[in-house]
Amino acid sequence: MDSESRDLGSMALFGIGLAAMSLATVLIVLASGSVYLTERRLTKVAEATALSVLTKAKGGLNQDLGKLARDFLALNPLTGLDNVNLVDTSSPDGKTVRVRLCSSWNPIFVSYMFSEVGKICSEGLARRGR
Repeated sequence: MDSESRDLGSMALFGIGLAAMSLATVLIVLASGSVYLTERRLTKVAEATALSVLTKAKGGLNQDLGKLARDFLALNPLTGLDNVNLVDTSSPDGKTVRVRLCSSWNPIFVSYMFSEVGKICSEGLARRGR
């Protein structure tokens, strides 16, 4: 009888450890999915901003492209993104517009004591034809 009670105690400890590892795995998968979706949203906004700047820059790409990008970002709602900052708007070759945006990322479960805000940056390019 003594060995059977020790086995039951070992199995309970094993079950608790397995449940804790399963919970940690689920939380890691959810957090990584949240980071991926935030990065994809930011990339789409950066590409849309670059395309808007390219179409609105009638006089060429030698003008203040940052103002055109800020105007586009102010007019369009940025759902799902927090603290979007326009880092850079440039035209490296006179035909391409490069827009770099950064946003803060909050974990899905903000009540954890180890959760911190992260920073995600993304860039969008738009190029004129011939």
